[in-house]
Amino acid sequence: MEDYYPVVKVAAVQASPEYLDRDATVEKACGLIDKAGREGAKLVAFPEAFIPGYPWWIWFDEPAAGIPFFMKLYKNAVTIPGAAVQKLSGAAKRNGVYVSISVTEKDGASLYLTQLWFNPNGDLIGKHRKLKPSGAERYIWGEGDASMMPVFDTEIGRLGGLECWEHMVPANMMLMMKKNEQIHVQAWPSCFPQQEHLFSNYPLEMGAKAYSIINQVYSVVASQIYTEQMRDLLCTTEKQREIMHPGYGMTMIVDPSGRVMSSVPRDEEGICYAQLDLTILIAGKFLSDPAGHYSNQSLRLIVDEDPRPPVTVTGKAEEQVIRYEELQKMEG
Repeated sequence: MEDYYPVVKVAAVQASPEYLDRDATVEKACGLIDKAGREGAKLVAFPEAFIPGYPWWIWFDEPAAGIPFFMKLYKNAVTIPGAAVQKLSGAAKRNGVYVSISVTEKDGASLYLTQLWFNPNGDLIGKHRKLKPSGAERYIWGEGDASMMPVFDTEIGRLGGLECWEHMVPANMMLMMKKNEQIHVQAWPSCFPQQEHLFSNYPLEMGAKAYSIINQVYSVVASQIYTEQMRDLLCTTEKQREIMHPGYGMTMIVDPSGRVMSSVPRDEEGICYAQLDLTILIAGKFLSDPAGHYSNQSLRLIVDEDPRPPVTVTGKAEEQVIRYEELQKMEG
């Protein structure tokens, strides 16, 4: 019997969070999962930093000016396990769908930009932490490592994902290519309104399409949009308000030739859907597989997937507690 390549319906969400409110944003996310599930989607993809929202203030002023907003973000970050993860798990299981959702994760005392993956049973099957936060994002999030660059072999295809500018980094692309992903979730924030900006719609949309062409994958591209509420909360000058015009999303589903199969209007919330025929990927691999037959052995990428914790504790310290009763028995 020949190998089976499914046709699968996927969904890309374009929405704004309930800004810096983890619990309300989780409720919104679960409602969107329910909606996509009713439409027959088997994979639901969310934007970058959706829970509880992207830290836009980092681009407005010097770092210390954003500390009050950082404190709010910190208090609304997602811990694993925790109530937010529990509810997202329930939504995935209730609808029998895969879910990829990007959150600000709190691990220990630090924050990370993390893409969580749930399967239709509601299991948290893995996570990807952004390897290198972009520019001023480094004031907010720590770094990930290659131990959290998963591709999941599932009944609907091989699923992987990256966040924002990671799609422009050739080493990231090569690793995901080596893992032979077929459906790729691209999580993005909103785009900058200024056309000359590197983070504006045109260059980001071109990069998203290029990823599909180079890696020969379907890309499920999900982005946020700005809202007036976010603008009023974060902006104190007209110059800052110009950066946050409401809207400016880029949500779309892209085929391996870079063509847009479906999309959400730039300035609206919504969900777009597409039927992905994985058989189409075979022809692309006939022409190009830079991590396989279309490679050259003199050019190699070596990836270390061992976890790289900054502090490793070995052994076990002895308990130092002396109970009250024991202390009171001691003779002076």
